[in-house]
Amino acid sequence: MSEDLMRVVYVSQNTIEGDDECLTRQIEQILGSARRRNREVGITGALMFNRGLFAQVLEGPATAVEETFERIQCDLRHAEVVMVACEPIATRSFDQWSMAYVGNREQVPAVLLEMANTTGFDAHKIDADAVNDAIRTLLTDE
Repeated sequence: MSEDLMRVVYVSQNTIEGDDECLTRQIEQILGSARRRNREVGITGALMFNRGLFAQVLEGPATAVEETFERIQCDLRHAEVVMVACEPIATRSFDQWSMAYVGNREQVPAVLLEMANTTGFDAHKIDADAVNDAIRTLLTDE
C-alpha cells in the first residue's frame, strides 16, 4: 500500500554569509545533498533562492516530507522558517526533479519582489499555490 502524497511549501531567511563564491558553494552543497536524499525517499520539489530568502516546495510520501522539513528547520543556514502550506496532494507538480533549482534565473528577483509587495512575506498572506506556480513557471520557461 502506497503512502499518501503531501506537499509542504515554506519560506525562510538565508543566514549563509560570505561572498558570492561561498554562497554558490553552500547552495551547491544543499542541492547535492537534497537531490541524493530525496531520490532515496521519493521526494520531489523545487527550491527558489536569492541572497536573502529560500522558498521551497517539497512533495512526496508524508513521512519523508515531514522528516525532510524537520531537518530544514534545524539547519542553521535557515532562519525564521515558516510553513506556508502542509497539505495532501493528488499529483506532484515537480515529478521530474528530485530538487529543481531556480535561484540563478533572471526572473527570480522580480518574482520575489512581487511576493514581497503583495504579502510582505507574511506567512499568513503567502499563497502556497502561487509559490508553487511561480517556481513551476520559472522552470518551464527555461
